Amino acid sequence: MTERQENIPDEFSEDLELTTTRVTEAIRNALDARLAAWKTDFAQREVHEVVGALLARQTTLAEQMILSPRIWNEHVAPLVLRCMADVYISLAWILLDPVERSQKFIVYGLGQEKLLCEHRQEQLRRDGKDPTQDPGIRAQEAWIDAQQFTFLTEVNVGSWSGIDTRKMAEEAKCLDFYRYVYSPFSPAVHSTWNHICRFNTQECTNPLHLHHRRAVAWELSLSLEYFLLPVKYVQKTFRLFDEHITLSVEAANLLDLTHELLSEIAEKRTDNSETTYAPNRDEGPPPAKGSVPPVA
Repeated sequence: MTERQENIPDEFSEDLELTTTRVTEAIRNALDARLAAWKTDFAQREVHEVVGALLARQTTLAEQMILSPRIWNEHVAPLVLRCMADVYISLAWILLDPVERSQKFIVYGLGQEKLLCEHRQEQLRRDGKDPTQDPGIRAQEAWIDAQQFTFLTEVNVGSWSGIDTRKMAEEAKCLDFYRYVYSPFSPAVHSTWNHICRFNTQECTNPLHLHHRRAVAWELSLSLEYFLLPVKYVQKTFRLFDEHITLSVEAANLLDLTHELLSEIAEKRTDNSETTYAPNRDEGPPPAKGSVPPVA
């Protein structure tokens, strides 16, 4: 069973498209300004590679989510936002000891790629094929070798940091971010009961059926709150970087810009759609909406 999403008025869609474009351009400009101001120290090349790549990753996640209004719902948005929380905590922990932890981050990633390569080789051998002739295997090994010889690369099947994410957040003094962002978005990532019960079941009204819950694939209305949150988290990440690298960068306040643009849209709206806008919300996912209509 599904519930169809209401159509978004054309005028609102056009305004929203212009707004998302302006915000993503501002995010990209904020990234570019920081990378340009941060002079490369080749004695600490790994720090620039890892920290810069994590900043770019956070920018990419924010941009892609902002430009995809169809995923601004509880089914998909938490998946991206949980990734953004992961990036933030990893970056915060790395910046406490950037040289050693950047190196550790790279070595772990190379080991994971080697493990994937070995699994692929095993699969090919089971299929009666020669792994040495597989272009994908050769490309993977060449990518690893360009950074560290594959035969010298160790595979670590544990956590890249050697501790769990909560401990990383605690050491990086962002435990609240872990509690109110990382953890609340995790049920959607893992499809645990406290997520799928809310958004993929519906209570039966027949008392003879003991009010059992029936599976339902709801198509949820979009929420502009899921536009605001990636902006908030990418701005938070930029500020973290600025504090540790001690950069002074002239860039727009991304959250203020987004609030301003969305407020302009809100003033123009006259329709009665269910699209929501909550500019003052703090961190974390929205609380679950009211229970979906019961069915017999």
